[in-house]
Amino acid sequence: MEQRLTTRRVTGLAGLGAAVLFGTGNALWAFDQPDAGASTRTILAFYKHTSGRIIAGASLSLVSCALLVLFASGVRAILREHEGDDLFATTAFGGVLLLIGAGLGAETINMVGALRAGDGQLTPELARALFEISYVLGYNAPGVGIGIVLLAVAAVALRAHTLLPRWLALLLLIAGLVFLTPLSRFLLAPAVLLLVAVSAQLLRTPTSRTALSPHTTV
Repeated sequence: MEQRLTTRRVTGLAGLGAAVLFGTGNALWAFDQPDAGASTRTILAFYKHTSGRIIAGASLSLVSCALLVLFASGVRAILREHEGDDLFATTAFGGVLLLIGAGLGAETINMVGALRAGDGQLTPELARALFEISYVLGYNAPGVGIGIVLLAVAAVALRAHTLLPRWLALLLLIAGLVFLTPLSRFLLAPAVLLLVAVSAQLLRTPTSRTALSPHTTV
């Protein structure tokens, strides 16, 4: 039982840390980011004037990716307890890894633009290529990983009847399907807030209540 509680707390701390680092890192520069399809001149100006903040923010986001690996492992362990096997638990783990892959690509590619701008070596062609690729990886690609995680969690909850209330599991099922569509580009901020909420709930595990019975499912 103590091991279960420790797993939940570590998972919650990892998720909360990842959300805070990612949110803080992106807040340093994302509000100045041009929209998709912006002119090359606007993109060049963006990299030139925010290069230092992009590098700092990307560095924080890369650390958040490392924490997400720990979070993914914890989610897998928790889902496995409720599922009885590890089909959907491993699916959720893979979804987080897909999310991490998209994040690593977006942050590092965007950082290249900032580094080259800081060196005065950013050409218009390179700026546009780096911006467009990092934009898609940062706003569209993460939806696939997030959608897979939500669908896997919903499947375990509907199957086990213990992880989440049925209405919430159905809501996650719908949200997971939405994240697999192009609408995911508008849902990045809500996804970060969802990570905060889930992590906070894991940290609020009622130790005393759980300890009342060794058969209680956490």
